[in-house]
Amino acid sequence: MAALEVATGKHAVVLALAVITPLLASSLLGPRATAAYAVLALALGAALGTLSDQYAAPRLPDQVVRLVLIAAGGALAVAAARSRVHREERLARVQRIAAVAQQAILPPVPRRLGDLVLTASYESADEDAAVGGDLYAAVPSPFGTRLLLADVRGHGLDAVRLASTVLGAFRERAHERADLGELARDLDRAVARAAGPEDFVTAVLAELQGDELRVCNAGHPPPLLVRAGRVETLPPPAGALPLGLGSSGSCSRVRLVPGDRLLLYTDGVVEARGPEGDFPLLTAGGRLADGSLEQGLGALRAALHAWSRGSRTDDVTMLAAEFAPPTPA
Repeated sequence: MAALEVATGKHAVVLALAVITPLLASSLLGPRATAAYAVLALALGAALGTLSDQYAAPRLPDQVVRLVLIAAGGALAVAAARSRVHREERLARVQRIAAVAQQAILPPVPRRLGDLVLTASYESADEDAAVGGDLYAAVPSPFGTRLLLADVRGHGLDAVRLASTVLGAFRERAHERADLGELARDLDRAVARAAGPEDFVTAVLAELQGDELRVCNAGHPPPLLVRAGRVETLPPPAGALPLGLGSSGSCSRVRLVPGDRLLLYTDGVVEARGPEGDFPLLTAGGRLADGSLEQGLGALRAALHAWSRGSRTDDVTMLAAEFAPPTPA
């Protein structure tokens, strides 16, 4: 009966506000500020009881119930505020760690390496998502400019550790292995040693020597070559396996002409879905030819956003290169 009277009495609205206000405060403020609102709510309930003569003998039990409910609501609000602040602090710490880890495996690429102009782009599927295992690198070597773009299965710190293994092995061996296929097999063995039983890494390695581009594909989406406004894929050899699963290191070759642009990308690009299905990369890939290389990659990224309407289920990583040898004087 007492609870019913609280809900239906003439001061029900004020008392309801006294209970609700600390709960609302807990969603925005810290525990101390929420506690202050809880104390004010309790004081309001007590003052209202005095003004309406609720402390007289017949009404006293009901007033005690009201105050207990207000106090309980205040305590619940303080606990909720403390839990929310703790959760936000923990998320902030995780995001800081993730940002540092992401920067380690997705560093800025040089503006130019040898005869290649370079630019790269990374976008997480969600700003609160776990750090992913996408990675890229571009290094000079005695055997030409070498590129790597890879995608580790899964997310989280385990994926970052495996990505770091791939990146470290690539940076070390890229300066030692003359043959790009051998380099791919080195990475395959490094992943096999470090990965769990269900882990693997898809990857594309590319090497430019003079005007010859060599591409080794380890179970990864095929690179795009944009030449004179036409878009073509550089398909992998049949049965190309990911790193860690016995990748063969088979490579293909193509001759480049000045102005050719190459796009390496993760499957988050082709799997970005819109109302009409998956993103039509072969059709949209011509955007890469727009303006400078950075402008072209930006135009392609904008087309991807427009297609998926900002909703994606996987990270999107792209590494673009333009063959731009110096013009003879």
